[in-house]
Amino acid sequence: LSAPVTLARRGKADVVIRKTTGQVLVGRGTYGRQSWNGQTATVFGCTGFLGRYIVARLAREGTKVIVPYRGLEEYARHLRPTGDLGMVIPMEFDLRNSKQIEECVRYSDVVINLIGRNYETKNFSFDQVHIEGAQRIADVSREAGVSRLIHMSSINAKSNAHSQALVSKAFGEQRVREHFPGANIVRSATMYGYEDELLNNIGKFKHFYMTVNHAQQKLRPVCVSDVAHAIGIIRDNEDTVGQTFELYNPKEYSRKDVVELVQFLLHEKIWQVNVPPKLLRLAAQVANALPFHYTSHHEVDLMSIDDVPSKDPSIQTFADLGIQPHTLELAALQYIRHYRPPQHEEDPMEPKGYKAFRKPPVPVSNRDIV
Repeated sequence: LSAPVTLARRGKADVVIRKTTGQVLVGRGTYGRQSWNGQTATVFGCTGFLGRYIVARLAREGTKVIVPYRGLEEYARHLRPTGDLGMVIPMEFDLRNSKQIEECVRYSDVVINLIGRNYETKNFSFDQVHIEGAQRIADVSREAGVSRLIHMSSINAKSNAHSQALVSKAFGEQRVREHFPGANIVRSATMYGYEDELLNNIGKFKHFYMTVNHAQQKLRPVCVSDVAHAIGIIRDNEDTVGQTFELYNPKEYSRKDVVELVQFLLHEKIWQVNVPPKLLRLAAQVANALPFHYTSHHEVDLMSIDDVPSKDPSIQTFADLGIQPHTLELAALQYIRHYRPPQHEEDPMEPKGYKAFRKPPVPVSNRDIV
């Protein structure tokens, strides 16, 4: 798969033809936020970590975005300003209700399913979310004539994984493939960003940060904006229909490496406490019984599982999409700077004498000027 060429479109009659259904989509107005490019996308799981970045990217390009939400409408209201007036449309739905799902995808040519959890609740089990819910969305989308379905999973989703969450995601992938043959499966490694649970947790709990196995877990941390960018390209490129993508950092880190990086950037010692996995798992089971979610034993299990990319040559990566992922050392500080002690709050982004934070000069060519 060759890297797609991105062109700046300014015409009033841009045409997109969907490969799977032959659907012709004609844009209206100039390309961008204050126009409609003829495409409508439904983003399930839009209120999560990755969802807001995908909705913002779609809306910025002039795509009409349906944002299904569960619970109160306030949970999705922060997404509405990401697009022009009337271009981001919240709709209440229940994952167990096929009719409501059909209402959410009825006018969409693209459906993106980001729904997933690392812990179970009294209302939803892993199987209900990752398997039955994914299958239901795939079934309804196919019957509604949706052209593209992009299903979000995990790079560690395997049927023999030591985590019930990852096992159910692996079976969910199989169900999606069976019920929507042209679906794209996107498997992401651990993501970081402004609302992440990697860098922010280290900064938040810097005085008592608990780890297991002496923080030797192997990670391939990837920036959430890179994942959103990749999904945007997958949606636009019809040559990617039916393919599987694994999105991960080319460089491998241990959790201890990440802790030491955060410690260096914050100018403050991270008090790391190693806890035996069985003890922490027992404590998490007790905490999981409380009315509000703090942690669960399923999340403790995930702390011991390495990010391991597949060796299958047919699986695509960032390189096949023409994306150069962010470097963790260069990007991390902007997400955790507010955890610095007051005396270091105004320190520069690049610590004195540390050359690794300097970005290489970006060559400018006539092609880059629009």
